[in-house]
Amino acid sequence: MQRINLKKNLIKVLLILLTALLVANCILTFLNGNTIVENNALRERTDHVKQNTERIIGDIVHADLAVRGYALTKSDKLAEPLKIAMVYKDTVFIGLKNQLSSQKYDTSSLHEIKTAVEDYLMFSNGMIELARQDSMEKFTAILNEDRGFALWEKYMVFRDPLFKYEDALNKEAENRYVAALGDSRLIVIVLLLIGVPTMIYIIRRLGRDEKQLTALLLNLDQQNRQYIFDNGSPLDVNDIDHVIENSIQNFKKANTFITNIARGNYAVEWETLNNTNRSLNESNLAGNLIRMKNHLNDSKLSNEKREWGVSGLAELITLIQNQRDIKELGNSVVKYIVHYTSSNQACLFVVPVEQNHDNEYLQLVACYAWHRKRYINMTMQKREGLVGQCWHEAEPILLTQVPEDYIQISSGLGDASPRSVYIAPIKMNNVVYGVLELASFSKFEEHEIDFINKACESIAACIFAVKMTEKTDILLSQYTNQIGSLQSEIKTLKALKQSLAEA
Repeated sequence: MQRINLKKNLIKVLLILLTALLVANCILTFLNGNTIVENNALRERTDHVKQNTERIIGDIVHADLAVRGYALTKSDKLAEPLKIAMVYKDTVFIGLKNQLSSQKYDTSSLHEIKTAVEDYLMFSNGMIELARQDSMEKFTAILNEDRGFALWEKYMVFRDPLFKYEDALNKEAENRYVAALGDSRLIVIVLLLIGVPTMIYIIRRLGRDEKQLTALLLNLDQQNRQYIFDNGSPLDVNDIDHVIENSIQNFKKANTFITNIARGNYAVEWETLNNTNRSLNESNLAGNLIRMKNHLNDSKLSNEKREWGVSGLAELITLIQNQRDIKELGNSVVKYIVHYTSSNQACLFVVPVEQNHDNEYLQLVACYAWHRKRYINMTMQKREGLVGQCWHEAEPILLTQVPEDYIQISSGLGDASPRSVYIAPIKMNNVVYGVLELASFSKFEEHEIDFINKACESIAACIFAVKMTEKTDILLSQYTNQIGSLQSEIKTLKALKQSLAEA
C-alpha cells in the first residue's frame, strides 16, 4: 500500500514540477514577447527621433539650395523648399521635443538648435528678398559669410550625443532580451531533462492503468448484467463511456420503473426488456422488480374486485330493501345486475307464494335485455331446462360454450348468441326462492360470479320478506273475512232469538 502511495505521490510531484516549469516557460515566453514588442517599439521611436533630427539638417540644406537656386533663376518654384521649411519647422521640433521628453532626454540643446534654425531660415528668406530686388552684390557678400556652416557645427553638437543616447537605449533593450532568452533556454533544458523521463514513466504507468481499467470495466459490466439488467447485447469494454453510460441507463430504468410502481402505475414495463433477453433477467433487479410489480398489480386487482363486489352488494341492498312488490323487486334486480355486471340479459324466476306441491313451478317475474324491460309470460317446471335443473339442485350453473340456439341477443351488429350464461339459485337457509339467469357476450369473471351469488342471497332475503308480507296480507284478509262471516251469523242469531222471544 505504501509503495502504491509512493508511486501516486511521485507522479503528482513530477506533474507539479512539470506544470511549474511549463508555467515558468510560458511566463518567460510571454515576457520575451513583451520584450520583443517593447524593443520594436523602442527601435521605431529611436528611428523616428533620428529621422526628425536628420530632417532638421535636411530643411537647412533645402533652404540653402532654395536661396542659391532662386538667385540664379529668379524662379519662385525653386524657392518653395524654403517656404515648406518655414511652415513645418515648428511641427518637427514639437514632435522631437515630445519624443525626447518621453525618453527623459535633456531638451535644452534642442531649444538652442531650434533658435539657430529659425534665425537661419529668416536669414535665407532675407537673401531671397535681396535676390528678388537684384541686390546681387549685397547678396554675394552675405552668401560668402557661409552662415550655413556655423549652423551645421551647432547641429552636429546636438546630433552626436543624441544619436549615442538612442543607440544606448537600443543596446540596453537588446541586452534585456538576450538575458530573458537565456533564462528561457535554461527552463527548456530543465524541462526536457525532467519532462522526457517523466512522460516515459507516465506513459508506462498509463499502460498498466489502462489494463486495470479494462479489467474494472469488464467486472462492472458483468456485475451490472448480473445484478441490475442484462440487455443481451455485448459491450466494448474498451469504450469506457459506453460501459458507464450503460450502467447509468440501467439505474435510470430502475428508477423510472420504481417511480411508476410507487405512483400506482402497474402497467409500466421495463424498457428494452423483450422475449430475447427475458430469460437473462430472471434473478436480477429487473426480474425481481417485475415480479414485485406483478404481485402488487394482482393485489390491486384483487382489492378492486373485492371493493367492486362490496360496493355493488351495498347498492343492491339499498335498492331492494324497501321493496314490497315481487314484480317491482324483480325489475329493479335484473336491471341493476345487468348494468353492474355489464351483462346483456337477465331473467328472474320466483317460486309463487301459493302453489301446489305436486305441481311446483317457477314464475318469470322480470326480464331485462339490451337496456329494455321485457314482458314475457313464462313458467318453468322443476328439472325443466337449465333453470329448472338449477332450482332442483340448488346449485349454480355456468355455461361458457353456449349452443347457438340457446338464446338470441339482439345487438347493433345483428343477432348473436351469448358467450357466457350463468344461472344461480336464489336461496336462503337451503330454501330456493327463485332463480336468476344472466347472459353476456363476455365471460363471467370469478369476482363477478362471487358477487352474483352473494346478490342472490340478499335477493332471497328480500323475496322471503315480500312473501311473508304477502302471506300476512292473505291471512289478514282471511281473518277479516272470517270475522265478517261471524258477525253476520251473530246478527242472524240475534234476530232469530228476538223473533222467538216475541212469539
